[in-house]
Amino acid sequence: MSAAVAAEPPKEMKLYVFSSGALNLDKSIIQNGSSGKVQIPVGFFLIRHPKGDVLFDCGNNDRIIKDPDYWGPFVKALDPGRSPDIAIDAQLSKINVKPSDIKYVILGHFHVDHAGNIGKFLDSTFVYQRDEMRNAFWPAPGYATFFISDDFAMLRNSVGGGMPSKYKTIELDGDLDLFGDNSVFIHRTVSHTPGSQILVVRLPKTGTVVLTSDAVYLQENLDKNILPSIGSVYDPVGMLDAYAWVKRVRDTEGADIIYAHDPDTFKAHKHSPEFYE
Repeated sequence: MSAAVAAEPPKEMKLYVFSSGALNLDKSIIQNGSSGKVQIPVGFFLIRHPKGDVLFDCGNNDRIIKDPDYWGPFVKALDPGRSPDIAIDAQLSKINVKPSDIKYVILGHFHVDHAGNIGKFLDSTFVYQRDEMRNAFWPAPGYATFFISDDFAMLRNSVGGGMPSKYKTIELDGDLDLFGDNSVFIHRTVSHTPGSQILVVRLPKTGTVVLTSDAVYLQENLDKNILPSIGSVYDPVGMLDAYAWVKRVRDTEGADIIYAHDPDTFKAHKHSPEFYE
């Protein structure tokens, strides 16, 4: 890997940080042993690459902005931000990008706040782990809470189709160097969910940035090896392995780490229309 890492990223690359609003929840859900209400961001990310725009995660389904019944009891339990300006179309329009411009949508996992807007990107190629897709439609007992199948049900092919996915898909069982230049690298981790993915973005000026999705919720979790509550970690040992993997990239490449839900880390980074290059 060292030779690949040493390759120069394309000079045109940019990374944009967006928010799909916020969730309000008890901190114990994302950090075992903690308590009290905390407001967390719902981050998603756009990488502009000469070979195509890449979206990592796609936030809460925009339907909840006008139709709270779509989330059912989640709307009261998580009290999500629902103002029109957090819609993913509105967010991307800040940099003159339309959903149809996105070439790849990489899903960190299929939970409600990460795969909500899949239906707006049906011209894209979806990149996910096979285990995650299986689990999203039929979760392991005890882990069904945060999957809303209507968010991704449209991906399933019609009756009689030879291929399971109706749309363009890269279905993985492992890691992937998306463009073959090591600038956008997907790492599989059986941790938060059976097919969680971490994205490593290597930029020409900023250097390496790790986007954890929910494989790491908070910086404090990483620093102190604290797991989330049992319902938020499918494989505790795998999640600790994910922590170790992120730390190794951080330490060997001087990587910046952006957690999808860490309020302090999220505030400390530039948000779209600003970018990292």
